[in-house]
Amino acid sequence: MDFTAFSLHFVCLALSFVTSFAILLRGLNVCSHPERVPYNQKVLKSKLVPFQQYSYFHGWVTKYRHQYVYEDETAYMTVMRPRCCEGYEGSVENCKPVCRQQCPQHGFCSSPNTCSCNTGYSGLDCHPVCPTECGKNDFCDRPGVCSCQNGYNRTSPSDNCLPVCEEECGHHSFCSEPGKCECEPGYEKLGNGTACHPVCSPECAEYARCQEPQVCTCLDGYKDDSNGNCSPICQKNCGQNSRCVRPGVCECENGYTGDDGGTNCQPVCSTCPENGLCLSPGVCVCKPGYVIRNDLCQPHCENCSDSEHCVAPNQCECLPGFESSGADQECKPKCSKGCTNGFCFAPETCVCSIGYQMGPNQVCEPQCSLNCVHGKCTSPETCTCDPGYRFKDNSHHECDPICDSGCSNGECISPNICICHGGYQPNSTNPVTSMCQPVCEDCQFGDCVAPNVCECNVGYANINGVCELQTTTDSHEYSTTTAEVQASTAEPEIQTPTSEVTHLNCTAGCMCWIEYDGMGTFNTAKCAKICADPQDKPCLNLDNCHCDVSSGQLVCQEDSDADYSGENSRYVCHILPAKRARSKAEVRIPDRTESSAKFMIIVGSCAGMILGVAATIIGTKYYRRSTSRQNFEAEQAIYECDFE
Repeated sequence: MDFTAFSLHFVCLALSFVTSFAILLRGLNVCSHPERVPYNQKVLKSKLVPFQQYSYFHGWVTKYRHQYVYEDETAYMTVMRPRCCEGYEGSVENCKPVCRQQCPQHGFCSSPNTCSCNTGYSGLDCHPVCPTECGKNDFCDRPGVCSCQNGYNRTSPSDNCLPVCEEECGHHSFCSEPGKCECEPGYEKLGNGTACHPVCSPECAEYARCQEPQVCTCLDGYKDDSNGNCSPICQKNCGQNSRCVRPGVCECENGYTGDDGGTNCQPVCSTCPENGLCLSPGVCVCKPGYVIRNDLCQPHCENCSDSEHCVAPNQCECLPGFESSGADQECKPKCSKGCTNGFCFAPETCVCSIGYQMGPNQVCEPQCSLNCVHGKCTSPETCTCDPGYRFKDNSHHECDPICDSGCSNGECISPNICICHGGYQPNSTNPVTSMCQPVCEDCQFGDCVAPNVCECNVGYANINGVCELQTTTDSHEYSTTTAEVQASTAEPEIQTPTSEVTHLNCTAGCMCWIEYDGMGTFNTAKCAKICADPQDKPCLNLDNCHCDVSSGQLVCQEDSDADYSGENSRYVCHILPAKRARSKAEVRIPDRTESSAKFMIIVGSCAGMILGVAATIIGTKYYRRSTSRQNFEAEQAIYECDFE
């Protein structure tokens, strides 16, 4: 801080001291308060300024450096100044208290928010004070003086102030306040009238009037009934359920209706149920033989059963769903469709007899503990085979299909549908028959007597599994040999000719099919299990198939399309070819032919051995010559020897 700033602070402190001293001289209700006073002072500040500097590598470049300068800056100092204290206002020479609310008449503000009354007045409203209490209807008008209120007058200084009514009050009334007449006790004004009438409490009964306070008198044509009520007087007595409503006039009582003049009065009910009577106003009763149930008059019967309901007093009728039968006309449940193999337990509810069970068509169907395979349960624990089937041996629930022409060397899987065993195929000459003939790969000039077992015709011999014509007629002894031929399991799948599709050759109870559309097959082969019963899905149900003899195709109709009359599906069976069975076949071979073959083998072996030895010797000889001669001529000589 420099000398100038120090001087300013000193001056401010001096002013504050002088101000405080002046406040003390001026008196009370003057206070000092701090006040911020601005002043200027010099402040040293730094700032970045650019300058140019030459660099050997970069040339002239701009750099920055700090520059320090003095700048004027506004500062503040606190100075104590005099002013009126809080709650006072005005100049410091005359500070007056301030009251937020205006002081009443005859009062003044003596201190902040505090009012004081003038002499002779007191209270919050600064009312005048009289040394003695003023009388009724007068007031303290000014200190020590009582005056009558407006509308009141005093006849003498010693009298009370009385109200003044300009108009004279009527009978049984008096002037109670200025310009107002009031009835005497026991009287009151009616409506907007000015006359005073007597008051009776409680009020007088109907058809009576208040004669004087608390005294009632009946009107003309009425009389006191000694209960405080006035009843009309009729010269003639009114009938039953009728009353005298006014002098000389009879009417039916409330809840009754009748003729004019109050005669023949009957009770009225809003609605009485059927078979009910109106006993008194709003009260219904049932006729004899009926009782009230659920706000209805229902007939009452003594001996109705649970299946009957009462339609009239002591008259029972069968409930809906029941009918009377038998000599005693007992109500029994009725089933409109009957209950074959059961009994009607409740209306339209059958309970099946023992051995029967309710089926999906609400008919009691017989039950068999064992599933009827290819048959139907026709009575409890009794199966009946489907058409084309018969009971399996020693079984009363499993039915096997029947092939009328038999199924030799095959299995009858469906009525008149035979599948050949492995190694057999349908008879190509007559596909209608159920004869399965063995399959041999090459049995020309012989008969196939078993799968891959060929019996050669006379004059032919089985040589390496093929019947060949014998080339000699010499008579020699023949020996019997047995050859076993293993079947190949890698044979490709072939298609059975369509003329042979009646007899199907498949494996392990699985049938392989491809669908046929007349132009040829249109999808790959698929295998389907043989249907053991209608619930065995998915499978090709052969019960819905038959063989077309003319085309040799299997024509099937799907179970879901049993009622559909469109085209049926046609199938061609794909089967595996018959495997070559290594069965024992006796083949008669001449001993001379066998000996000749052995001799030729021995001669060939010996010749081969001799040629091998000779080749070894020649090779060794030429090797030695080649190692002893190092020139081209020697080698040429060796080649010439080779040519010799």
